[in-house]
Amino acid sequence: MAGTRNTAIAVVVAALALTATACNNDEKKTDAGPAAPATAAAQPETAAPAPTAEPTKAPPAKLTPAAYLKLVTEKTGSQTSARITEKISVGGGEITATGAVSWTDGLRGELLMDMSGTPAGKRLSVLTGGATMTARYLKDGMYMRVGGQAVEELDGKHWLHYAYADLAKQGAVGGDQLKNADPVEGVRTLIASGKVSEAGQETVGGKQTTHYTGVLTADDVAAATGRGLTAEQAERLKKNLGTAGITSETVDVWVDADNLVVQRTEQADTKAGPFKVTVTYSDYGTKVPTEAPDPSDVAELADLVKAGQGGATT
Repeated sequence: MAGTRNTAIAVVVAALALTATACNNDEKKTDAGPAAPATAAAQPETAAPAPTAEPTKAPPAKLTPAAYLKLVTEKTGSQTSARITEKISVGGGEITATGAVSWTDGLRGELLMDMSGTPAGKRLSVLTGGATMTARYLKDGMYMRVGGQAVEELDGKHWLHYAYADLAKQGAVGGDQLKNADPVEGVRTLIASGKVSEAGQETVGGKQTTHYTGVLTADDVAAATGRGLTAEQAERLKKNLGTAGITSETVDVWVDADNLVVQRTEQADTKAGPFKVTVTYSDYGTKVPTEAPDPSDVAELADLVKAGQGGATT
C-alpha cells in the first residue's frame, strides 16, 4: 500500500506541475454590467435641422485598444461561467482539457484532461486507469477521479483530494494558479503590457472576432499597477514570471461582437522549455459542477503524504 501511495503523490505533483497555467488571478471580480461598444453609438434619427441650426458634431474617435479591452474586462467579468477548451504545451508535452468553469469566487468546475501527450501520461494511468484525468476544482482545492487498481488500493474510494495549501508544501508548481481559469485575466495581463495593439479580424470557433496582441516583459510589471492591476496582482504576476524564468511573454486575446473573450493565448520561453497555453471560451453562463464528492468516497492527499513519510503499509 505504501508503494502505491507514494506513486499517487508523485503522479499528482507531476500532473499539477504540467498543468499549471498562466491563470493566476484569484481576485473576485467586482466589475458588472455590459460594456459599451468600441465606438460611440450612433445618434438617433431626428428631423432635418433648420438651415440656421449648428451642424451635428462628429462622433468621438474610436477607443484605443487598451481602453476598449478595459470594457471587455467589464463585460466578460460580469459573466459567471463558460465552457472551455484548453491546450497546454510545455517542455515537449501537451495537455488538452475540456469542461466548464465558474470564476465568481475562485475557480470552480470540472475538466476532463487528456495527458496522453505528456511524459506523465503513463504514470497517471496508475491512478486513473488511463491517460485521462477528471479534475473537479473548488475554491480551496482539487478533486481527482481515480480508477483501475488505485480504487482498490485507496479502500474503494474514487476521488483523491488535495488542498492547494498542502500541494504548495510539496513544492509543486501552480497551487495558486489552478484556482482560476478566468477569461478576464488574460485581458488584464495584455493591458498591463502597455503595448497592446489591434491585429485584425479573424474567425475563431465560428465567430467573427477582433484580435489583440502585446508583449509583457518583467520591466512592464513594475508599471502594471497603473494599467488595471492592483499592487497585489502585479506582485503575484512578477513572482510567477520570475519563478518560471520568463523574461517576456506574448499575450493574445480574441473578442467577439458582444465584447466577450472567445480565445486567449499566452506563450513564452521558460526554464522547462517553450510554453504555450490556448484557452477558448463558449456558452457563457453554462451550468458548472461546483459540489464536492461525497466525503466517504474521497481520499486525502495529506493523509497519503503522512503515510508515505511514515512508511505506513495500511
